[in-house]
Amino acid sequence: MTIPYQEDAGAGRILVYCRTCQVDMAGQLGETIPLGKVSSGVFLDLYRTGKTTSDPFTACELVFGSVKPDLVREAQTLMNHIDRQ
Repeated sequence: MTIPYQEDAGAGRILVYCRTCQVDMAGQLGETIPLGKVSSGVFLDLYRTGKTTSDPFTACELVFGSVKPDLVREAQTLMNHIDRQ
Protein backbone atom coordinates (compact mmCIF):
# COMPACT_ATOMS: atom_id res chain seq x y z
CA MET A 1 0.00 0.00 0.00
CA THR A 2 1.05 3.53 -0.45
CA ILE A 3 0.05 6.49 1.66
CA PRO A 4 0.64 9.83 -0.08
CA TYR A 5 3.35 11.99 1.43
CA GLN A 6 1.09 15.00 0.91
CA GLU A 7 -2.61 15.18 0.13
CA ASP A 8 -2.09 16.14 -3.54
CA ALA A 9 1.09 14.09 -4.08
CA GLY A 10 1.09 11.18 -6.49
CA ALA A 11 3.89 9.40 -4.65
CA GLY A 12 3.52 7.75 -1.29
CA ARG A 13 5.25 5.57 1.26
CA ILE A 14 5.16 1.82 0.82
CA LEU A 15 3.71 0.25 3.97
CA VAL A 16 2.24 -3.12 4.89
CA TYR A 17 -1.03 -3.20 6.86
CA CYS A 18 -3.18 -5.92 8.33
CA ARG A 19 -6.76 -6.18 7.03
CA THR A 20 -8.23 -4.30 10.00
CA CYS A 21 -5.85 -1.37 9.52
CA GLN A 22 -6.58 -1.34 5.77
CA VAL A 23 -10.27 -0.92 6.52
CA ASP A 24 -9.62 1.74 9.17
CA MET A 25 -7.34 3.74 6.87
CA ALA A 26 -9.18 3.18 3.58
CA GLY A 27 -9.69 6.90 2.95
CA GLN A 28 -5.97 7.64 3.26
CA LEU A 29 -4.54 4.87 1.11
CA GLY A 30 -3.31 5.43 -2.42
CA GLU A 31 -2.44 2.13 -4.07
CA THR A 32 -3.60 -1.06 -2.40
CA ILE A 33 -2.16 -4.36 -3.56
CA PRO A 34 -2.57 -7.61 -1.62
CA LEU A 35 0.87 -8.57 -0.32
CA GLY A 36 0.68 -12.01 -1.90
CA LYS A 37 0.27 -10.40 -5.32
CA VAL A 38 3.32 -8.15 -5.08
CA SER A 39 5.93 -9.61 -7.39
CA SER A 40 9.25 -7.99 -8.24
CA GLY A 41 7.60 -6.53 -11.34
CA VAL A 42 4.70 -5.03 -9.40
CA PHE A 43 7.12 -3.63 -6.82
CA LEU A 44 9.20 -1.97 -9.54
CA ASP A 45 6.07 -0.64 -11.27
CA LEU A 46 5.32 1.42 -8.13
CA TYR A 47 8.66 3.18 -8.70
CA ARG A 48 8.37 3.26 -12.50
CA THR A 49 4.98 4.99 -12.36
CA GLY A 50 5.98 7.39 -9.58
CA LYS A 51 3.50 5.90 -7.08
CA THR A 52 6.25 5.76 -4.46
CA THR A 53 9.58 7.29 -3.60
CA SER A 54 10.07 5.10 -0.52
CA ASP A 55 13.60 4.03 0.28
CA PRO A 56 13.96 0.83 -1.80
CA PHE A 57 16.01 -0.97 0.90
CA THR A 58 13.31 -0.48 3.53
CA ALA A 59 10.42 -1.09 1.14
CA CYS A 60 11.94 -4.30 -0.20
CA GLU A 61 12.49 -5.61 3.31
CA LEU A 62 8.91 -4.72 4.33
CA VAL A 63 7.34 -6.32 1.27
CA PHE A 64 9.56 -9.36 0.71
CA GLY A 65 11.02 -9.94 4.18
CA SER A 66 14.60 -9.34 3.03
CA VAL A 67 16.63 -6.94 0.95
CA LYS A 68 17.08 -8.14 -2.63
CA PRO A 69 20.11 -6.18 -3.89
CA ASP A 70 19.27 -6.42 -7.60
CA LEU A 71 15.69 -5.31 -6.99
CA VAL A 72 16.80 -2.43 -4.77
CA ARG A 73 19.33 -1.31 -7.39
CA GLU A 74 16.69 -1.34 -10.12
CA ALA A 75 14.23 0.62 -7.95
CA GLN A 76 16.96 3.20 -7.24
CA THR A 77 17.62 3.52 -10.97
CA LEU A 78 13.92 4.09 -11.63
CA MET A 79 13.76 6.72 -8.89
CA ASN A 80 16.78 8.53 -10.34
CA HIS A 81 15.22 8.44 -13.80
CA ILE A 82 11.97 9.97 -12.53
CA ASP A 83 13.88 12.64 -10.56
CA ARG A 84 15.60 13.78 -13.78
CA GLN A 85 12.35 14.23 -15.69
